[in-house]
Amino acid sequence: MILLFAIFLIIDFSLICGVAISIFFPKYRVWPPPKKYSWQFLISWIFTTVGMLGTPLLGFLDFNSLGGWHWIYFLIGCLPIVTGSIITIWGIMTLSEYQSLGLKGNIITDGPYQYSRNPQYLGFILLYSGLILTTFSFMVLVTGLSLIAMFFILPFSEEPWLLQEYGKAYEDYVAKIPRFIGINAQKSNHKN
Repeated sequence: MILLFAIFLIIDFSLICGVAISIFFPKYRVWPPPKKYSWQFLISWIFTTVGMLGTPLLGFLDFNSLGGWHWIYFLIGCLPIVTGSIITIWGIMTLSEYQSLGLKGNIITDGPYQYSRNPQYLGFILLYSGLILTTFSFMVLVTGLSLIAMFFILPFSEEPWLLQEYGKAYEDYVAKIPRFIGINAQKSNHKN
């Protein structure tokens, strides 16, 4: 189990490093990938899939390693898991599976994208927060928080690319819709 934890932690750390490279060195961008079946595309999706599936597996294997689990944690944790899953699925269905893979398509501004520029990431953040609560696992706490951190920083690697690809249409969208959910900082600045 420790070996699995180490593998998933290395994968999560690699994903965060890939996103950081994409943010700070866009010339060597890993995400979004330059094209389908590029090494960036394959590595990103293999690592993301393994990392994301690894955390629930660790939750099963390492259940209640923090001690003191109570059934109420399951009830509290189920709400963000279900809500996050619904938001994520709605986002994928609206954006399309192709565009969800980081490949160029059209700007989508309906469905959940009328409330959040990143509903899929918001959904995953909720889902992994709930998983941390329901499993009460140290390993899930660590890997879950690393995935949550990755989903928080991913938009910063995508936004410059989206601006380059879609120009003014994307600028207008950013001015109206918040990055995750809530009040858009640019929108509130325009009122002042």
